[in-house]
Amino acid sequence: MNGFSVLLMKVFRRIKNRFSGWYHSTSFLSGLEQYGTGITANEKVYLWCDHVTVDDGAYFYQNVTLWGPGRIHIGKNTGIGINTVIYATESVSVGDNTIIAANCYIIDSNHGITRDELIRNQKSTVKGPVIIGRDVWLGAGAKVLSGVHIGDGAVIGAQSVVTHDIPENAIAVGIPAKVIGYRE
Repeated sequence: MNGFSVLLMKVFRRIKNRFSGWYHSTSFLSGLEQYGTGITANEKVYLWCDHVTVDDGAYFYQNVTLWGPGRIHIGKNTGIGINTVIYATESVSVGDNTIIAANCYIIDSNHGITRDELIRNQKSTVKGPVIIGRDVWLGAGAKVLSGVHIGDGAVIGAQSVVTHDIPENAIAVGIPAKVIGYRE
């Protein structure tokens, strides 16, 4: 293959990738209930929820999944990392300027566990909405469970499992996540 052929292939690949990215971003936006301006959605952002609102400047990396019968709200300038899943039975809200790293899982419900009924046949239980405040950082692989409120400015360590509320500006790590300090 000569140099011109290689150059031509690179040009066509770039055109294809740009068009594909534009198409994917516009098809993602058209599925949202409400959205602001300047939203970026990389390819393969999955939207299986009818009640999603996204504010200005939000950024979605690839393989993000938003799903469930509930409401999901993503705040301004919030970034959601690769392979993150947000599931809402009732409500999940993520505040402005928050960073959610790769492979996080945020869910506002759990399976029922009554003994006399098959687990797979039981309805979901919800302790309450998940509320993630402004300027929060969820480290890679963090899990946030039903009924949790993470205060503004909090930092959640990688692989932590958040089962209880975390106060503002707290640094929490572990399984379950425990506060080990505060941002200064």
